[in-house]
Amino acid sequence: MISKQNTTRYASAGAGGNVRASDSAPTRRTSSETVQDDRVAQMWDSVRESLRRRVGDAQYEAWISKLDFIAEVNGEVVVAAADNYARARVDTDFGHLIQQAWEQVDRGGRRVRIEARERIPADILALAQPADTGVLIVERDESEIDEPRPEGINGDAQTLENFLVGDSNRVAFGLAHRLAMGGGVSANVVTVVGPHGVGKTHLLKGIQASLAAARGENSVLYMSSEDFTVAFVDGVKRKDTSDLRTLVRRAKIVLLDDFQFICSKPGTLVEFFSHMRAIVANGGVVVLACDQSPATIEQLDDRMRDEIHGGVIAQMELPERNLRREILRAKADAVAEAAKAIDVAFDFQEEWIDLLADRLPASGRALCGAIRNVYCGTVLVGKPLDRTAVEKAIQLQAGGAPARAPKIDTIKDVTARAYGVTKVDLESACRKRQYALPRQYAMYLSRQLTKCSYPQIGRMFGDRDHTTVLFAYRKIAAMIASNDAAAEELRALEQRIMADPRNTK
Repeated sequence: MISKQNTTRYASAGAGGNVRASDSAPTRRTSSETVQDDRVAQMWDSVRESLRRRVGDAQYEAWISKLDFIAEVNGEVVVAAADNYARARVDTDFGHLIQQAWEQVDRGGRRVRIEARERIPADILALAQPADTGVLIVERDESEIDEPRPEGINGDAQTLENFLVGDSNRVAFGLAHRLAMGGGVSANVVTVVGPHGVGKTHLLKGIQASLAAARGENSVLYMSSEDFTVAFVDGVKRKDTSDLRTLVRRAKIVLLDDFQFICSKPGTLVEFFSHMRAIVANGGVVVLACDQSPATIEQLDDRMRDEIHGGVIAQMELPERNLRREILRAKADAVAEAAKAIDVAFDFQEEWIDLLADRLPASGRALCGAIRNVYCGTVLVGKPLDRTAVEKAIQLQAGGAPARAPKIDTIKDVTARAYGVTKVDLESACRKRQYALPRQYAMYLSRQLTKCSYPQIGRMFGDRDHTTVLFAYRKIAAMIASNDAAAEELRALEQRIMADPRNTK
């Protein structure tokens, strides 16, 4: 159970100050351990300094310095941002860097959760107040105190065994599984493309875990693009990049996450491709995870693009309804199991699973977040678990309506990236199916999501006649009325368009 005790007290970091502990008692390992102690606060200070070096003083002062360490709650390190805008900005731009920096200092593998200050319960916020404020105590078994923080949906490490498979990710999973089992995929370069939160990192780490267990740690290398960039820049400053060269080229399989990040840095991009060519020449395999199709990455030169297209490209999409149900059920069960450790019941009913699956055509990560929001907003703080709480979680994830409807240019851009074509292709006269169907989807959604007339839409798609747009609209409307898979595909595309940040500008 959660209770208060005046045993360890903290002063707030304030805007930009360092979090520090004051008048704190030594941490004791008992059946009831304080949520925070000197070690966690000191680890956060270390993480902040690491982030200053990685993001630079300007970005650090603007965003990172204003984050306040609050407490460790239910195995997660809670950090407060000033408001929801700051939380969203930090989570989007720096969330992965914060987690990586934390994992370097925390052998327990806990996750860092960034919350808007106004959404943190008052009793938890009290932990960061001056020294006369009590702190939370979380009762848990001594045996679980140093257990690593699980990462998979079911509360396990990210492996291929706990990766949930559906139509939206089946091809990518099949390639990953074959590589993990030591089989070939008829290509030395494999690119996994998909939006945020659909499981690209999970697949890469699953491959790493399987190969490391079977062949040893040095046989496979997983790196984020940020890690590669930092290592390369450090080497350039020292005028010696041999350490990076040795690290990358000794592995038989190299897994690079967030490939699009490297593409924005020309020198780093050239360096990576030199390593990739050497690995491929020696019979190795390079697996890239990317948020957008290589065809749409302007920074790639013709040779780079050909080398990627000469391999295998596997598309991952937002999960279809059945897979969303599986993800939600698995996460709800995992949260319920974890809640037992603090004598809390989290009985998440099937009708609520269906409600979330129907109303949130979102990524697996966002679906897991919805379950966490329900848990933290109900039983964790002593409130009833009911449909109202589930509706609130949907509102938190889906958000309100955007400030304005998307522009047709945004619709074309998101559609082109989703289908691996370009906006020029959508505007062209080419009638090949690979261009025609995305074009018709974009026309249909332009009519649905904007106030533009058929003639206006036609002009935005290569100066087409309004009858062409009307034909496309009727064709897609009939298709989704009779084809559930097509309807699901279009809903996922619409969700990506509506989530585009350009809609709020």
